[in-house]
Amino acid sequence: MPVDYSKWDKLELSDDSDIEVHPNVDKRSMIKWKQEAIHRERAERKAQIAQLQEFIPMEEWIIHQLKPLVTMAPADALKAVEKLLERATAENKHIVAVAPSPKPNVKPLLLGEALAAIEEKGRKDLSDTINKEIATLLASALSVLKRSEEELERLKKEDSKKLTSENMFHETANRTILNKPKKPTTPPSKGTRKEKVIETLNPNVQMKSLSIDGDKASTGAAVQDEEDEDDQDIELSKEAEAFSKLKGFEPSFKHLVRHPEIINEKISDQILAEAFTAQLRGEEDYAHNCVVQALTLQYCGQLGRDGVNVFFMRMNGPNQQARKLFFDDIDKTYTRIRTRCAEIAAEQREVETIQLQAAQDGSPLTIHIPDKEAEEEAYKVFCAMPQDFQDALRTRNLDEINKVLARTSVEDAETLVQVCSQYGFLDVGEQVIDETAPKQEDSQE
Repeated sequence: MPVDYSKWDKLELSDDSDIEVHPNVDKRSMIKWKQEAIHRERAERKAQIAQLQEFIPMEEWIIHQLKPLVTMAPADALKAVEKLLERATAENKHIVAVAPSPKPNVKPLLLGEALAAIEEKGRKDLSDTINKEIATLLASALSVLKRSEEELERLKKEDSKKLTSENMFHETANRTILNKPKKPTTPPSKGTRKEKVIETLNPNVQMKSLSIDGDKASTGAAVQDEEDEDDQDIELSKEAEAFSKLKGFEPSFKHLVRHPEIINEKISDQILAEAFTAQLRGEEDYAHNCVVQALTLQYCGQLGRDGVNVFFMRMNGPNQQARKLFFDDIDKTYTRIRTRCAEIAAEQREVETIQLQAAQDGSPLTIHIPDKEAEEEAYKVFCAMPQDFQDALRTRNLDEINKVLARTSVEDAETLVQVCSQYGFLDVGEQVIDETAPKQEDSQE
């Protein structure tokens, strides 16, 4: 049976006992050169992949901005080009290449240069030529994007061909051990005293109350204890508050060396809760710093007994991958907090409204506009109401009336509906509903 050696194809060896070199070349030097060449190629490939992954989203943004300009009128397109140039310069995207280099070692066409040229031509001759120039620039940008995506795919495929220490292992289990704060131990007293102890069979048992009121009281007490426990969990302690206000790696490192007992999940959760509260108050800088400090505690706890030294050595070391992983985690966590706080703020801004609903039997809406001469008093009341509500009543359309009521406060809307019912402007059969109140179902006993 033939032996399958294909599983060894992904191994890249720099030191082989069967290697043959020229007699005038030192074998150890040849092996060292080969190792350096392998590591250099890997580093260059990783740098190219990182550069393309950063370049492609910017190129897609440029294409997204250029597409609407092709079909605009020349005057509008010229104004849009000027705004796009200002925005790209402000966001530092004017240096992105939008056309391939015509020759080797020649700088490619950049977005800022292309937009400036189009703007200059448009001011001299405002015609359909500006749309053609934009279309040409868009086609060139699409070509650059396609080439970049193909190059990125090729580099990733090349990078995965060989087994390395980075891609040959996969995490199958993860375990976190956090240091708990040490409880202060009370020294034993030197004096001795005699105590009378009553021995019981079940010392921890609690007697149940046989009365109904006793059961309710015990249940309420248990619920109250749980609520108090939850409140204590999210309350910001002095240790957590002091650490949350530190900025920078050096002050945090010194503080953790002096107080390693704060490296635990409870303090981290308190600081994250403070970040949430600060974001709701509008203190974005402090909320972001709280996220940084909370994740610092989590990472130090996850790195084992010497987690503080290991974490800060990686943050201050030359390895940019560890810093990128940490700050990406910060951005994701802070984005979740900011999004949730925005949702809560939007919910709190909801306004209660009063709406009218037609009768359930399908009867038509009855609206009466008083006559100026025959119903003088009712007409004066009608004219005293807001003008937009008068116009809505004259349309005799329930939707138009509800639109006006939606823009009116609850108290004023209730007053308007009562006045209309009292003077007969609206049929009393109408039903007033509160759109923001929770729906309740009537139970029949």
